[in-house]
Amino acid sequence: MVRESGTEETAQAQTAPAARPRGRAGAALKLVLAWAIFLGLLAWVTRKVSFGELWSSLRPPPWWALVLPLLGMTASYAFRGLRIHAELSRRHPVTRRQCLRVMLLHNTAVNLVPMRGGEAAYPLLVNRQLGVPLVEAVASLVWIRSQDTLLLSLMVVGFLPGVPVFAKALLVAVGLGTVLALIALLQRFVARRGAAPAPSSRFLRMGLAALEALSKAPRHGVAGWIYGSASWAVKLLALGILLSRLGGFSLTDAAAGALGGELAGVLPIQGPAGFGTYEAGVFAGVALYGRAALRVAAPAVAVHLFSLATAVAAGAIAWALSPSASARRDLEQRHA
Repeated sequence: MVRESGTEETAQAQTAPAARPRGRAGAALKLVLAWAIFLGLLAWVTRKVSFGELWSSLRPPPWWALVLPLLGMTASYAFRGLRIHAELSRRHPVTRRQCLRVMLLHNTAVNLVPMRGGEAAYPLLVNRQLGVPLVEAVASLVWIRSQDTLLLSLMVVGFLPGVPVFAKALLVAVGLGTVLALIALLQRFVARRGAAPAPSSRFLRMGLAALEALSKAPRHGVAGWIYGSASWAVKLLALGILLSRLGGFSLTDAAAGALGGELAGVLPIQGPAGFGTYEAGVFAGVALYGRAALRVAAPAVAVHLFSLATAVAAGAIAWALSPSASARRDLEQRHA
C-alpha cells in the first residue's frame, strides 16, 4: 500500500509540471485570440474611413451630455445591486450595500478580464464576502446572465424597424411567456431526474450541471425583473445620449447602437476589455436603420472608454470599501 501510494505521488509530481505549461499556453492562446478579435473587428468597423475622418467625426459634447450619462450609469449600478439583493436576501442576511459592492467589483472584473473570464469573480465574491454557499452563488450567476440575455433580446424587439407597436408588444409578451414556461419545464425535468447517474459524456455533464444551476437559482419575483429592466433601460438611455451627442446621431439610432454594443458584450468570445466586439455591436445597432453607420467608429470607442472608466472607478471605490480580511473571517465563521 505504501509503495502504491508513493507511486501515485511520483506520477502526480511528474504530471503536475507538464500541466502548468499547458495552462500557460492556453492562457497565452486566449490572449492572442482576444487581441486578434479586437484588431480584426476594429479594422472591419473602420474600413473605408481614414483616420482623419474617423476622429473628425467626434463632436465635443455639451456638459450635460456628460453629467446625464454619469448619473444614468450610477442609477444603473444601483438597480443592479438591488436586483442581487432581491434574490439573495430571500435566503441570506445580506444588505443592499454589500450586494452593491459585490456587483461593482464583479462588473469591473468583467470589463477588464478578456474572454469573459471576469464572470468567475461573482460566485467567489458572493461566497467570500456575503457568506453564500458557492453552489448557490454559481446558480445566481447563471440566472442573472440568463435574465440579462432575455431582457436585452426583448429590448431588440422595440427597435425593429417597420413593425407596429402592438406587434412589438405581442412579441415581447410571447417571448417572456415562453421563457417562463421553459423555466417551469426545466425545474420539472431536474426534479424528475433526481439522483440519476451522470452521463459519461463530459459535455452532457456540463450541460446538465448548467441546467440544474439554472433550475435552482432563486426566482426573485417581480422585483428582480423590475430592477433588471430598469438597470438596462437607464444604461442604454445614458449611453445613447452620449453617443448621440458625440456622433450627431438621433437618440433612436444612438440607443440602438448602445443596445448592439451591450448585446455584443454577452458573447463568450471577447477582445481585451471588450474592445472590438463592443464597437462592432454599436456599428450593427446604428446600421439597423441604415443611417450614418460609417462614422460611428470613433464615437463608439469614446462611449466604450466612458463605460469602462465608470466601471473601473466604481470598482475601485467598492474595493476601498470592502471588508478587511479579519471581517471576512468573522463573516465566514458566522455562516459556517
